[in-house]
Amino acid sequence: MVTPLLFSRQLAYFFAFLSFISSGSLLIAEDNIQTVSSPKTRTIVADLLMVDGDLYIVRGEGGEIQIEVTPDTKISEKFVFGDRIKAVLLPNDVAQIITRAAPDEPVGITSNEASEPTPPPSPITESKETAETAPISVTPPSHNTPKVRVIIADLLMVDGSFYIVRSEYGEIQIEITPKTELSENFKFGDKIKARVTSTDKALSVVQAGKDEPTGIQEETAPIPSSTPTPPVPSTPTTTPTPSKQETPEPPTPEISSTRIIVADVLMVDGDFYIVRGEGGEIRIEVTPKTTVSESFDYGDRIKAEVLPNDKALTIERANPDDPIGIRTP
Repeated sequence: MVTPLLFSRQLAYFFAFLSFISSGSLLIAEDNIQTVSSPKTRTIVADLLMVDGDLYIVRGEGGEIQIEVTPDTKISEKFVFGDRIKAVLLPNDVAQIITRAAPDEPVGITSNEASEPTPPPSPITESKETAETAPISVTPPSHNTPKVRVIIADLLMVDGSFYIVRSEYGEIQIEITPKTELSENFKFGDKIKARVTSTDKALSVVQAGKDEPTGIQEETAPIPSSTPTPPVPSTPTTTPTPSKQETPEPPTPEISSTRIIVADVLMVDGDFYIVRGEGGEIRIEVTPKTTVSESFDYGDRIKAEVLPNDKALTIERANPDDPIGIRTP
């Protein structure tokens, strides 16, 4: 027969056992929550070789890297061959952010520590932050002046609405639009000075001075004045400019001269040999008229005779004592 005292003790032991099991489950759940953290990322600073669909192919300190771009990737601007970019990548090489790297940032890869999840702020903290930042949100945003680049380089060829020039990073295609201010008609061999946007559209193209060094530098466009100014079409001095640009003179044909390029092969992309010379990457185009001595691959040192538009006449294996460089035959 069970006495009331014995029954009450059994109930007390039963509830104590239940509380022990539930507390253990909560500890296990808390441990599982604390182990969750965001994946590690890497920051890559490298020079852009080419954009192939959803892939950015860059040259890092260890070779070529393929960066995948998804609809969730935040890209600050449109990049082209030769731009130095800075990308934050997930472990599967999917880009989270791609921006333009600073001129003094060296090429390399750094690992970013995984960030631990932070608990949501308390209602008191949110109200305090809202009260502190409320006056700041009322002020209008500052106007960021658009940045442009100044390119000083030798003109290789004029291909329709594109000026193809040679820079320290390789060939660059500068697009000429109806709004581009051209000081004169340029031809192969001219040293030009072009102000271009981030998408390589030319704002103006003039003849560069003989003492101006070849290179690329950034400048900030002037801040637009807040005072009203008379519209440009109303001034009589601007009328001769459109008439001059509407009837441009055809470029003077130049006698084609060839160059000898000795460089290492980086990759073969269809009809293009991408090689690394002493001044950067060069894209050599192979045509049906090109004489190729053998099949080449990454790392081979080749000697190519090319036209001013970088179309190859001959490609052969360079001698071991041939130095990397560009010369005229």
